[in-house]
Amino acid sequence: MGYESHVQYKNARCASQSHCRAVWEQQVDRMSTKSPNDTQSQSVGEGESPPLDVEADEEAVDERSLGPDRIFEVLKNQRRRRTLNYLIDNDNPVTIGALAEHIGALENDTTESALTSRERKRVYVGLYQCHLPKMDDTGVIDFNKARGTIELGPTFEQFRPYLNRDDDDPLWASYYLVMTATSTLAVGLNAVLGLLSATVVLMSVLCGFISLSAIHFLHTTDRLSTVPGSIFDR
Repeated sequence: MGYESHVQYKNARCASQSHCRAVWEQQVDRMSTKSPNDTQSQSVGEGESPPLDVEADEEAVDERSLGPDRIFEVLKNQRRRRTLNYLIDNDNPVTIGALAEHIGALENDTTESALTSRERKRVYVGLYQCHLPKMDDTGVIDFNKARGTIELGPTFEQFRPYLNRDDDDPLWASYYLVMTATSTLAVGLNAVLGLLSATVVLMSVLCGFISLSAIHFLHTTDRLSTVPGSIFDR
């Protein structure tokens, strides 16, 4: 009985090895006939992520249109408005420390050098934990937490018209100043020379100011209407 059992064991082992070899050869044949596309699909299906199209993602962020509600949600806070103004006035990127010192000095009505560490830390923590991440979500800034730097983001131009910066239209103040000086000169000369009646002169001055104000209004309206999601689109 022992000899017969030994022979049966050897026969079963050989049959198992032959079957395994046949299965292995079939798998090799299937792999050799697969196209490169099939191999790539299999590797992706096995858990490997396909390559990310970074440029496409950046274009999608650049082209996204923010509604007025999201824009005003960001700009309603004074620290966030001051952050954007600071980024406009300084070379990008800037550090959180420099931004915190600037905003802290404004809030405490002091200079950056006279700012205390407690005042600086309070602003720094608020920016890092709340304001900068919120702004980064809208794309108005790019906030790099690892490096501690901030720079203007791809959607910033949608926010610019709402910042009401004096340097956006620096010539309008000059226009009104010239109009005021011209009107004063015209009234004075007419009072001396008596060329026209006072009513005619005053009406001319009034029409001049109304015309200038109308042009200023149309210019501002046209600029805002070009912003995606503007309040003028409602």
